[in-house]
Amino acid sequence: MGRDGTIAIIGAGIAGAAASRRLSEAGRSVVVLDKGRGPGGRMATRRGPGSLRFDHGAQYVTARDPRFVALVEAWTARGVAAPWGGAERFVGTPGMTAPVRDLLDGVDLRCGRAVGRLVREGRHWRLAEADGTALADGMTFSSVLLTCPSPQSLALLASAGESLPGVADVRYAPCWTLMLAHDGPPLPGAPVREDRDPDATIAWVAENGSKPGREAGGTIVAHASPSWSRANLECAADDVAERLVTALRDRVPLGEIRYRAAHRWRYAAVEQAVGEPCLFAPAAGLGFAGDGCLGPRVEFAYLSGLALAERAIAEAA
Repeated sequence: MGRDGTIAIIGAGIAGAAASRRLSEAGRSVVVLDKGRGPGGRMATRRGPGSLRFDHGAQYVTARDPRFVALVEAWTARGVAAPWGGAERFVGTPGMTAPVRDLLDGVDLRCGRAVGRLVREGRHWRLAEADGTALADGMTFSSVLLTCPSPQSLALLASAGESLPGVADVRYAPCWTLMLAHDGPPLPGAPVREDRDPDATIAWVAENGSKPGREAGGTIVAHASPSWSRANLECAADDVAERLVTALRDRVPLGEIRYRAAHRWRYAAVEQAVGEPCLFAPAAGLGFAGDGCLGPRVEFAYLSGLALAERAIAEAA
């Protein structure tokens, strides 16, 4: 017997957005909840003072699978995305959240909702905060699809005494991100500099203003290397920002600094994935999707969310 009824998706990143769009197209009722102030997940845009904006999470997307290629082409045609710094790189416009927002258009999206517990009621589920306060107006759901990072998904599964084999195997590298506005010249040469030395302090530097749809001039995003980020994971953000500015001065010419801030991504990039498109337990009505299933690319997270939606649709048939 299949499962019908409203489906809850926890996580409004690209995987959750992909799943919600496909389910909605199939006529399923969907509610998407996310603990953040807005959608996007790691496809994030951070506001600074005034008109400053920084893509401080995923820097761009690539497209190889025909389904994702077609989607990126449609986004580009409608101005939701644009090529940047090479034929294979695309960015959301005017920020990296734009493609996720596009997928979520028309979906019941509820941000600022930190799901802490899954509560079983027969064949259905209720969602609650960690203290037991009901979420989603006390609605019941036929299925709950988890698209947040695996440690958060594991905690939710454990709250209900459930498990999905494979979720616990996912491993992530952390990343400290520096957002900087300065009065110096743009990065010399290409708008991107990468350093693949595992012992480097900074692994990625990008001229944020060089991206289509952004305000040009003097905005830089730098990602610390996984090893440096892991070693300094619990340091204060202000201290991390100062240290990364010092390291950055050794690599690029900086003028007078107008703004600096650091953001910690505890689960930035997948180092070990499940190796399957998604995980789904039809009897329990629980599933897991995201880059933790297929690997550290935006495209993989999208395809994983799509795969999980297809599993849920097939189960209800």
